[in-house]
Amino acid sequence: MKTIVLAAALVAALATPAFGYTSYLKPADFWPDRGVVAVEGAFASQFFIPQIAVSGNAIVLNPDGAPGLFERIEVTGRVAHLAPDLPHGGTYRISTGEQIGQVTTLVGVDGQWRPLGQGEIPPEGAPTTTLQAVSLADVYVTRGAPTRVVVDRAIGRLAIRPLTHPNQVLAAAGFQIEVLFDGAPMANTAIVIYAAGDPDTKLDRFVVTGADGRALVSFEAPGQFVLAARHRANAPAGSEAAVRSYTTSLTFEAMAELPAIVEIATEPTPERRRSTGRRPLGG
Repeated sequence: MKTIVLAAALVAALATPAFGYTSYLKPADFWPDRGVVAVEGAFASQFFIPQIAVSGNAIVLNPDGAPGLFERIEVTGRVAHLAPDLPHGGTYRISTGEQIGQVTTLVGVDGQWRPLGQGEIPPEGAPTTTLQAVSLADVYVTRGAPTRVVVDRAIGRLAIRPLTHPNQVLAAAGFQIEVLFDGAPMANTAIVIYAAGDPDTKLDRFVVTGADGRALVSFEAPGQFVLAARHRANAPAGSEAAVRSYTTSLTFEAMAELPAIVEIATEPTPERRRSTGRRPLGG
């Protein structure tokens, strides 16, 4: 138990699938006017430059909360190309779900933890533990009038829950969020704010949640951003590692003004999408 508690206090961020990468999902349009939208998903050390593709096992939730379908999922070495169907009006949620990384063995030396090298034998008496990275990336898109059902749906242990609707963020007003872990508010938690072009090692722009787990993100100008929450905790019973390092990201746009609301007619879902929509076309 002692080594588990020590590992939970690690300061080095470990992300799937390697050090120094954060996953994100980025749509071509946050307010699409067609029945499908292109979304790229990748791990990157600089936003939004894809370097390693996320898994093709993404999910889309329709505005009523029911699972949706993809017209296409194609995974290359650097990026996953997702094309979720948007047959109805309302807000959709596209998510990678929790993606589990490899297990890393850590050794405590001189009061700090570091990965144990391949074939390395820990110094006599040095504590060891195991760490596994868990990543989750979310994004929301809206056709017509925004809705909240999927915004309030919990996915994964570490969640960034938008209180302001994620597709109605005005740069001048800010973005109010809530951070939860296992459904409970996380107090005094730093949430990093990345703009396009920022490296994921840029940690000097952040907000800290209050006792209620809530925070207000402010902006100097409109743009597209990523919020990232990171937390380490004992792994669930039966896990491969003693400790898990969680990283959850949310991509959104802070706008100068809200777009006009248009009425959306429900579009039929072609049968071909029903039979092939959830299958990755790549690795």
